[in-house]
Amino acid sequence: MKLIILGAPGSGKGTQAKLLAKDLKLKHISTGDLFREEYKKETKLGIEAHKYWGKGNLVPEDITKDLILKNLPKNNYLLDGYPRTIYQAKFLDENFTPDFIIVLDVPYHTLKFRLLRRAEIEGRSDDTEEIIKERFKVYRKQTSPLLKYYKDKIILVDGDRKIEEIEKELIPILKK
Repeated sequence: MKLIILGAPGSGKGTQAKLLAKDLKLKHISTGDLFREEYKKETKLGIEAHKYWGKGNLVPEDITKDLILKNLPKNNYLLDGYPRTIYQAKFLDENFTPDFIIVLDVPYHTLKFRLLRRAEIEGRSDDTEEIIKERFKVYRKQTSPLLKYYKDKIILVDGDRKIEEIEKELIPILKK
């Protein structure tokens, strides 16, 4: 099974991805986590990528493509944080066509609350009010068109609920 999880920053993608990957025995691949690891290790890729995501912008295609090719298996994965553009979706389809796209739909006020709380708890420097606003604007402009691109594969989920409720709704759908 090849899954992608989409949603605005703070929609719960990472949380649901970890749970679903465990439940369905899939490898969880988070581009955000991979970029943060690369940055922590002070690799060239990590430092270059941080120039973009550190300000709330998307990392350029060539950098992200290299990261994906290096880390994505051919099957049995749940991809979190990629694709974010139509270009990336087409690249992914050429190499690793996904079976389903899970989309977590959450209102902006909830996203902002979650991200500011995460910033306090985890000390995430990319979760300030200014960066949250920019990240959401980038998401709406560049990632929202993916909903049309993947329209036949989308599982749309109300993400403004308890974590367990969302997981409980998704597992039976994905196990069919």
